[in-house]
Amino acid sequence: MRGTSPVLMIGLDASELTLIEEFWSEGRLQTLQSLRERGCFGRLRSHGVVFSGGVWPTFYTSKLVPWHGIYHNRMWRRENLRVERVDETWLPERPFWEIPSLERFRVAVLDVPFVVRAPKPLNGIHVNGWGTHDMSHRGSWPPELWGRLEAEFGLPKMPREHWGAQTAQVLLQLREDLLRTTAQMAELCESTLTRESWDLFLVVLGTTHRGGHYLWDLSQIDETGLASEIRQALRSALRDIYQVCDDFLARLLDKAPRNARVLVFAVHGMGPNPGWSERCQDIVSMIQRSRKEIPKSGLLYDTLKKVIPLQIRQRLRGSLPGTMGNRLSAIRSMQSVNWRTVRYFPLPMDLAGYVRINLRGREPLGTVEPGKEYHDLCQELQEAFLSLRDTETGEPIAKKVYQMDDLAPHDAPYREVLPDLVVVWGDISTTQSAGVRSAMHGEMRLHGKLPSGRSGNHSDSGWFVATGGGIPPATRADGHHVIDLVPTVLQWLGTEPPADAQGKAIPALCTRGSNDPR
Repeated sequence: MRGTSPVLMIGLDASELTLIEEFWSEGRLQTLQSLRERGCFGRLRSHGVVFSGGVWPTFYTSKLVPWHGIYHNRMWRRENLRVERVDETWLPERPFWEIPSLERFRVAVLDVPFVVRAPKPLNGIHVNGWGTHDMSHRGSWPPELWGRLEAEFGLPKMPREHWGAQTAQVLLQLREDLLRTTAQMAELCESTLTRESWDLFLVVLGTTHRGGHYLWDLSQIDETGLASEIRQALRSALRDIYQVCDDFLARLLDKAPRNARVLVFAVHGMGPNPGWSERCQDIVSMIQRSRKEIPKSGLLYDTLKKVIPLQIRQRLRGSLPGTMGNRLSAIRSMQSVNWRTVRYFPLPMDLAGYVRINLRGREPLGTVEPGKEYHDLCQELQEAFLSLRDTETGEPIAKKVYQMDDLAPHDAPYREVLPDLVVVWGDISTTQSAGVRSAMHGEMRLHGKLPSGRSGNHSDSGWFVATGGGIPPATRADGHHVIDLVPTVLQWLGTEPPADAQGKAIPALCTRGSNDPR
């Protein structure tokens, strides 16, 4: 140690606070409840609804999305006219554990999601992609560490995501896999934590995230003839996963130094899946047809898409090596649209809907002129999405549509990589809706389950619990943003955040005795 109290950070990825509070009321998650009673608790703001894929990069850079650029694992790369997996060659913002001011500290970083660069040399260790839900790069620093971990703990237990049609048996297997993954992570982290003295030990559990997507409810499976004990096991599966994560906390806290400051947190949450992002491409096509703007499709990709079922396509893509999978995405991007005629197109999306304008001067084959034509088109598309209604209830499908100027100032360094429009969906979900109608653009019927099989999707509600020296017990500090977590921890360690960090240390967690360097 370097004369400061060590810091233990534990992330429970996409863990939903309303569920946690429900489990507390049932007498569960006693370790987390005890931390809350002994420390400071707060709700955190994030952009988890607008840019759900950007919350972890926002955390580890202490910058908002327009200043680090990452909002999805597959993004439009305009200079190559295609969708590509995000990596450091074009979005190079570094995580806080690589900043020079931390070089004098001994650091362990395990499984922070959405790190889009290979682990780099640092004074300590970095393991990336062992048990994460969102994985961009898998590896370790030092490079040989991965092999040593496999020799000691076996291969990683986190299963490949089963993106597609779900069954009761698939979900039961997922429950077992996530319980085993959490148990393996507990062994790995306990061993690593006690192997030497760390100034900063940071680990994130991905099982709450994967479980939340698929075990939120049973809306994506056929419950016909389902035995009552299986139905009950599935309904309690997410509670079981949260409980073993609480057991994980207990094990690590038992082995942590007595003078450690502890921060347990989530940078976004989870809730029922609206599902509209999975229908957004069809909605855009409906709008294009009504405007007589349907672009010519690429024959190769569209033919394969029609004859090969979605679930098989997803499995094939997931089984390909990373570079080959990237090439497949590139073929799709280049083959499926005639870029010399299209005016706008949907982007890969998770929760919110993303649409990009084929803007002349920005896109290689742009068709829409900057200025009035661009702004008029954005306004027309905004009105088109806001005109969508459920065919039976008349409820709006879209709650809000953001334009580029709502999302990023003109001087934001990564403004040009963002969508031109972001659609935030309303309260009605696709599972509740028989179809969509618009007085302006026609009607579209909905059939079947969601293509992803995900019953849960993200909310923007994060949270934290902090304990240790200088942190008053049984207190609250609501309203801070996820960008404030890293500056808080750096102040605990007695060092400053980078000059371009946008977050500020949380005052309630940084009273006297918190190693304030100022």
